[in-house]
Amino acid sequence: MITGRVTSVFGPDINTDDIIPALFLQQSTDRAHFKKFAFDKYDPDFRERCRQTPQNIVVAGKNFGCGSSREQAVYAIKDNNVACVIAQSYPDIFYRNSLSNGLVLLSVPDTTGLEMGDELQVDLDAGTIRNQTKGTTLRFDMSADDKETFKQGGTIGRVRAHLEEILRAS
Repeated sequence: MITGRVTSVFGPDINTDDIIPALFLQQSTDRAHFKKFAFDKYDPDFRERCRQTPQNIVVAGKNFGCGSSREQAVYAIKDNNVACVIAQSYPDIFYRNSLSNGLVLLSVPDTTGLEMGDELQVDLDAGTIRNQTKGTTLRFDMSADDKETFKQGGTIGRVRAHLEEILRAS
């Protein structure tokens, strides 16, 4: 179960340069570096809002994460205590980068009922988003394999768990 507060609501077509401007990409290879510049030019208050809440949820319109395939965009979001992103759609490359790194992405047909400050509970197994603030529920579809991968912290977490299992058996 993922619980959190909606701390950012964006419209459609938020691109990876909005998330992490290109000028910061070559400054470090340390993924923690990128959280300091998340939405630096697009929404400079994003980081401060994320510091106020231990589990943040980002809501957006269609095509969240479009643009270049920079994996640093996922780091910039996730490392600011974002538990999941709920949007109408995502480009495949952003979805795959998020799946690899354990940033849970949920697709719903309409995000207009989700607002700043709403307290949400996400049940990956049931495919539901419960808005505790408004008493409403949204449904989402996700493959069983993707659900399991997100629950294990992404592809990287899933591989790590598998390697630990192999080592324990040795």
